[in-house]
Amino acid sequence: LLLVYRVISSNVTRLRTQGVLDPNSEFLLNRLVKWTIYLVVTVVVFNVLGVKVDLFVGLWVLAGGTIIGFASMSTIGNALAGLILMVSRPFKIRDRLLFQDQYVEVEGIDLIYTRMRTLDNVLISVPNQMVLNTVIQNYSTYNVVRRRCVVTVDYSEDPPRVRALLLEAVRKVDLVLGEPEPFVWVTELQSFAMEYTLFYFIEDVMKIVRIDSGVREAVYEVLTGAGIEMTTPNLIKTV
Repeated sequence: LLLVYRVISSNVTRLRTQGVLDPNSEFLLNRLVKWTIYLVVTVVVFNVLGVKVDLFVGLWVLAGGTIIGFASMSTIGNALAGLILMVSRPFKIRDRLLFQDQYVEVEGIDLIYTRMRTLDNVLISVPNQMVLNTVIQNYSTYNVVRRRCVVTVDYSEDPPRVRALLLEAVRKVDLVLGEPEPFVWVTELQSFAMEYTLFYFIEDVMKIVRIDSGVREAVYEVLTGAGIEMTTPNLIKTV
């Protein structure tokens, strides 16, 4: 039996080196062969000792069936969720999503997992049940996405001047679209400052962090360059 195991193991390793099997499949096959040999050896030893193996085999099958049943519940649930995703198509491959507070691009929708790539170029595999139970924002429905940058400025500053400075700042940022044109609204009158919201439009959601950072930096440079200090109670944030 040991010789049989070594022959099978060497053949499995050869298939892996030839690219027929991946490392995970090699590990799984070796483990299955090893446990099968253990089972055969146990049955042979019991027979030699005159011990009936019927009860032992029955308990083994019952335990194995129970374990497989509990383990397969999650797999079956993910498979059903995968079928629902494939039929309902809330998103498709290459769509760009906001999933669990991070922007991702869909690379594959399989039966068990949905594969996504993050802004850090990390490929993640998410169980389909988790995908189905999560609120997802699909930014690929439309080519253009609106973003906003909120700034608070002291009441002593002239609103038309602040509005012009904010528009000047956003036009300096690459990847911000000129059409639709950016615009500025006064969105709140706070206790110590007036709140302005700068709206701008982008296309490449996967570069959203870089673009938003560029807008914040440009707003800071333009306002401080114009003598408007960005200190408390003046605030700047992007949402």
